[in-house]
Amino acid sequence: MVRYWIYLLNEEVAGHYRDRTDKIVELFREHQCAKAPFKNIYRKQVEFITERLSFSRLELGLKEHFLGNVGKNLERNMFVLQNKAGEEALLIVQKRRLLLVADSPSVTKDICQALALISPSFLAVDAHFADYGWLTVSPDGRKFA
Repeated sequence: MVRYWIYLLNEEVAGHYRDRTDKIVELFREHQCAKAPFKNIYRKQVEFITERLSFSRLELGLKEHFLGNVGKNLERNMFVLQNKAGEEALLIVQKRRLLLVADSPSVTKDICQALALISPSFLAVDAHFADYGWLTVSPDGRKFA
């Protein structure tokens, strides 16, 4: 099972830290593990570098760029995504991050491609903070009008 935290960084921070991603991931790790009173300090830092997520903006972007079925559950603030092969994943929307849960690397790649088309400033970090990377569009995943 694949679990990734996906953050939308503000464009200035994303541009400045694109080659030093480990610094941002370290901040996210410290924020996740911090205890009071440091938890509040890390929270403020994370809020400063990340953007608030809009459920409706994500929905529009996913419906436009995800090649598959986009379902939503407003009560749980999540999307249920199914690619053309029938593989499913959950995308849970929080204030400043997404949680992607999937059983298949294929559907994970499809979702990451769609998110990269929505914004080039998405950063994915696995749930254990060991693997991370910027979401990018692969050449075969581009859409042309």
